[in-house]
Amino acid sequence: MLRALQTESESWRARLARIRALESSPTPAVRWTDADPGLGILRTDTVLADISARSRALADALLTAAEGYGRVERVVERASGVAGAWLGYLVGRAAPLMILGALPNLAAFVLGGLVSRALFGDSVAGGSLAEVAAWFQANPGLLSDPAVVAAVRVLVSSADDAAVGALGLPFPAALELGDEGLGLLGVSSVAGAALLLVRPFGLLVETPVSVHRVTETGSPVHPAVLAALPPDGFGELARRIPDARADGPQIRIERYAGNAGSPPSWIVYVGGTAEWDPTGTGQPFDLTSDVAGAAAGDAGSGPGNLGPSGSYRAVVEAMHAAGVQPQDPVLPVGHSLGGQIAVQLAESGEFNTVGVASFGGPTAALSIPAGVEAVTVEHTDDIVPAFGGMPPGVDDRVLVRSRAFAAGETPAGQALPAHSLTSYQATARLMDGSAEPNLLRFRDTLAGVGATGPAEVTRWHGIRVTGP
Repeated sequence: MLRALQTESESWRARLARIRALESSPTPAVRWTDADPGLGILRTDTVLADISARSRALADALLTAAEGYGRVERVVERASGVAGAWLGYLVGRAAPLMILGALPNLAAFVLGGLVSRALFGDSVAGGSLAEVAAWFQANPGLLSDPAVVAAVRVLVSSADDAAVGALGLPFPAALELGDEGLGLLGVSSVAGAALLLVRPFGLLVETPVSVHRVTETGSPVHPAVLAALPPDGFGELARRIPDARADGPQIRIERYAGNAGSPPSWIVYVGGTAEWDPTGTGQPFDLTSDVAGAAAGDAGSGPGNLGPSGSYRAVVEAMHAAGVQPQDPVLPVGHSLGGQIAVQLAESGEFNTVGVASFGGPTAALSIPAGVEAVTVEHTDDIVPAFGGMPPGVDDRVLVRSRAFAAGETPAGQALPAHSLTSYQATARLMDGSAEPNLLRFRDTLAGVGATGPAEVTRWHGIRVTGP
């Protein structure tokens, strides 16, 4: 705004100079009176010169302050990561002793649980989980506290350091191998280890997936082709992301016909987690994909040949079925798990990704390829992005952070209200009112993708294929 004021005042000064040049007989000896227009022009020019100089100085100072705050934030974030790594390393070194000391209590707990299950069945455990969920819905303030969110981000990034400590390696090795160094260990490694531990028990097991076209409600598709105008900004992008519903479409694909001789462009919208079943028997947008997506890390292919998540494979299959070709410009957009998938699509290199937008996705540890216009939006009172850990380095993404409920109390009724799609849609609409150059550049990319609108719209629903 200060730069705009500076430019406007300089423009008015130029106009005044042209007006003064129209004077027929300028003379230095003239004595102006209060009624003389020349005196008014001179006074106006003096005021405008002062406005221009002050707005320029304030804009320069504001930019310097913002860059200084950014440097301090990066230093603090780096220090927090190292401190968390050190704490995790100490916990890992002490873990063997802690486990030995806890074995008697653990045995008693397991035996008591078996007896309880034999006598009372699963109702006790199920009732307890329901009570915990109900408590968090009635009291969402704890999980929505920005301090708790920041602490979780550090702790998630420190899990790999705890593993290195448990192995007895020196702390510098933990720093060099983990997120703070080479990134060989990190969130994906920890998630991959968790998958290897629980899959023998039939939990978080990936399956083949299948996708089919549906209507908005999830019923079989109508023969008519739907059409939509191109999105005009972040608010409209966020509005078109499918809701996380088990019976509805999880993927929306818009095809924009290319000009003569050019390929079509595509915008792919991906929804979030719709089911929390850890058995992997329902749809692919479930808890299994949440963990498998974290284990996959960049490009959707996980360590130890664990492979990409079912949700990622469902999106890719839907894109192929819709007709997306490798050379076609693609802009993926997603919320939560869908935001993670959108970034992984960009990183994979399988498609010609020109831009990517993630709302509330755990994407911090994922990398953005050079040349891709990327915007990631996170609420500081949303704990889900924190499970992506600390960013290992600096790439070209634009990170937009805001507190969803900065004014007033966090609304009850949802365990994670700041993570809801409606909350991110509200933030996206605010972003459309920003003149920040990076956001304007992304909107230019978006306008290029949808330049030949309206679009042909298809919606897709994925399922897990189990059994023979």
